[in-house]
Amino acid sequence: MEKHKMEADLAVIKQIMLESRQQVANIGINLVVWSGIVIICLMLSYYSITNDNIINEGLIWGIGFGIAWIFEFFLYRFQRKQDHDSTFSGDILSRLWLAVLVSMMIVGIFGGLRGIIEDGAGSGILAVFLAIGYLVSGTIMNSKWVKLLGLGWWAGSILIFYSTNFTSILIWIFLMIFLQFIPGVILLIQEHKKRKNSESV
Repeated sequence: MEKHKMEADLAVIKQIMLESRQQVANIGINLVVWSGIVIICLMLSYYSITNDNIINEGLIWGIGFGIAWIFEFFLYRFQRKQDHDSTFSGDILSRLWLAVLVSMMIVGIFGGLRGIIEDGAGSGILAVFLAIGYLVSGTIMNSKWVKLLGLGWWAGSILIFYSTNFTSILIWIFLMIFLQFIPGVILLIQEHKKRKNSESV
């Protein structure tokens, strides 16, 4: 009886992993859009700091995050209209990244308003959240290169902790381009190829 239960559990795990490989690129659009918005906000913040804070940083990030969440809302509605079959692994990935994003915003907004964390420390903590997101996603997807992105974010967080607030912005731009925007584009290309192959079969 115990052996039969173990075999059934293994079969479920294998099915989840299979679904995960099929879902591997579904987060690509989210990574591209969020990283693109963050990169623009970081560049505007950098420009503002180097020009006597001519633009309010709260306004920059408020507009940026507002656009990002509006995108998430319309993407969710679009996927619902398309009647995409959700999978267990896909649901886990969605909830994982939702938890990461909400956690980052709570730390960044409320931690900053309360003065609990300094700018440099806050940026480093946010990078740690992203590292966790990529490591868990890579495990779910069974993708080694996605897990390596998590290690890259951990390394980046250490650099941020030892940098000034001014330098940390440049580090963040670099990390966002090479550890989120470009990987997101790669995942989108993989998804497009999979769809073409499935349509041709």
